Amino acid sequence: MTISLTSFPGIPDSVAAARRFVTGMLRLCPQTSAPDEVVHRVELIVSELCTNAIRHTRSGDPGQKFHVHVCTDERGVHVEVRTLPPRRPRSVPRVVPPEDPFSEHGRGMFLVDQWATQWGTLSPRENGVYFLLAWEPSD
Repeated sequence: MTISLTSFPGIPDSVAAARRFVTGMLRLCPQTSAPDEVVHRVELIVSELCTNAIRHTRSGDPGQKFHVHVCTDERGVHVEVRTLPPRRPRSVPRVVPPEDPFSEHGRGMFLVDQWATQWGTLSPRENGVYFLLAWEPSD
């Protein structure tokens, strides 16, 4: 198992940096050879979760940051995007079916729900979201 953790400033440029960090860790893990489709899904899910961290939590406030925790092994990747509290009290990520399939906003968690093997919010003491993407190990 390979575990990596880093922090990013809560700015839009950090979304691409976080995506590169997670996919880099996935590709560098000595125990795994994740299929290209999995790497692509990981990139998209990380983009959605990091964008949400900046838009909807205090991690996007000036001078703040969010943290990305990646755990990989031969069967999958577990990623956590840890944030500061949400801007709206007791607001939690939820799946909302998209009203307009061509809209640029409002379907992020719907896509996460469709692509991830499993996802959810972190414990009540930690703010953020995790996802798991599993695959069959190669021989």
